[in-house]
Amino acid sequence: MPTNVLLPKWGMGMNDGTVVKWLKQEGDTVEEGDALCEIESAKVSSEVESPGAGTLARIVVPEGMTVDTGVLLAVILAAGEEATDLPEPLTDGTVSAPPSPSSAPGTQAPSAANRPPGRKEPAGGRHQVTPIARKIARELGVDLETVTGSGPGGRILEEDVRAVAAGGPAVSESYDAEDGPPVAEVIPLRGLRATIARRMAESGAIPTVTLTTEVDVTEAVAMQRQLVGEWRQHRLRPQFQDLVLSATARALSDHPRLNAHFAGDEVRIIAEVNLAFAVSVSDGLIVPVIQGADKMTTLDVARRVREVMSRVKSNELQVDDMRHGTFSVTNLGSVDIDAFDPLLDPPQVGILGVGRVVQKPAVVDGEIVPRSMCFLSLTFDHRAVDGYPAGELLRSIARNLAEPGWMAS
Repeated sequence: MPTNVLLPKWGMGMNDGTVVKWLKQEGDTVEEGDALCEIESAKVSSEVESPGAGTLARIVVPEGMTVDTGVLLAVILAAGEEATDLPEPLTDGTVSAPPSPSSAPGTQAPSAANRPPGRKEPAGGRHQVTPIARKIARELGVDLETVTGSGPGGRILEEDVRAVAAGGPAVSESYDAEDGPPVAEVIPLRGLRATIARRMAESGAIPTVTLTTEVDVTEAVAMQRQLVGEWRQHRLRPQFQDLVLSATARALSDHPRLNAHFAGDEVRIIAEVNLAFAVSVSDGLIVPVIQGADKMTTLDVARRVREVMSRVKSNELQVDDMRHGTFSVTNLGSVDIDAFDPLLDPPQVGILGVGRVVQKPAVVDGEIVPRSMCFLSLTFDHRAVDGYPAGELLRSIARNLAEPGWMAS
């Protein structure tokens, strides 16, 4: 039977992807596991592999088109199967709909007379609906006929459904452009920006608490200077963030309650520390992950950060660079921010905000002396953990930075 190739969901934050390039063409012979096409989703690029062997009989989604996860990308015919009854290629832009049973791998391909699996045709003036918006509408009891979509082509997005459930229209619908001030630029919530908006809305619904402490990082700054010489042979220059990431990973291995995911009605303590760190890019924020950071030296952490940053700059970030984060660190010291309340990246239950390092007068052994000080702010999901264990983690991170001798090569 024909094998359908669907757009996979590579992470909890992925809802759609754009076909950047087809690596195989119609008529090509493919083996199971062959790379079929390149997909970009929220600044992450990866390849879709063939789920079976045979001939690539039909490419349904052309290059440059954005579709939701679960949408039919292509059809593969096994040896001896004829290229009949295949879906027509899509031609009308962004496509969204939940996958149907008929689009599962290994099932019969649909008739060309019917819509391709995953395609949502507007009917009677109705607009397209994203899968997550449809799911939220069911959960909140919202009639989609009453929702006005703010997405491309009037597509109904999650925030449109939530706005109706809250008793009012989406902000984009309630704003009167004619009566408003002159607009210099309009930035559509698409791609990475839409993903960030959705994730932040999810985070805002979580009951969180933020704990803040000021840390004496004088010795950490001195350690950073010491490592300049030690790392010269590795052609790496240590950054303060390298030390913070390493100190956080070390602390999480001692306080695993916050190295966790909140899922449904359970808290899942993760076996290894996969430390995510926020990176600002031109159109938003991405959060790459250092896998197994608790098993790394500070030098290893710095190497991993440089490798990922190189791929960020060349727009070659891969799915594996973004997967399975267990705790996040975000640093605003470079823009002279002292302290702030970072937002969680669910399902993670903790995130550390790092402010700038500033020299201040401090009392040490009864003397007023200049010391390098830095604010650390820990936001945590109060459903998963209480204030005292969260405070213990923050104190442990602070101690690791205040007494950084363990970081030396």
